[in-house]
Amino acid sequence: MNNLFSVTQVAYILKVHPLTVRRYIKEQKLKAIKVGGNVRIRETDLADFNKDFVPTKPVNGMFKEKKITVRTFSNIDPIFQLQGRGASLELDNK
Repeated sequence: MNNLFSVTQVAYILKVHPLTVRRYIKEQKLKAIKVGGNVRIRETDLADFNKDFVPTKPVNGMFKEKKITVRTFSNIDPIFQLQGRGASLELDNK
């Protein structure tokens, strides 16, 4: 007998959101059955889908990689020009 997976279990296996799994089912990319009012996916159907599965790219550039610039501090940096209470930061010149 085939194992049956819930939408949440399939989402965990594919590393996608459960709504994405439901969308795959609605678009008939992934076969599913209803058992007692609950949506279930057969293990064999998941294996067939997983062979050709390629995660989709984010829409409209969501999750763009941000470039992080690294700056080295110097004596002319504004933080070291502070005066007054608590402004005793020292820069080690090595």
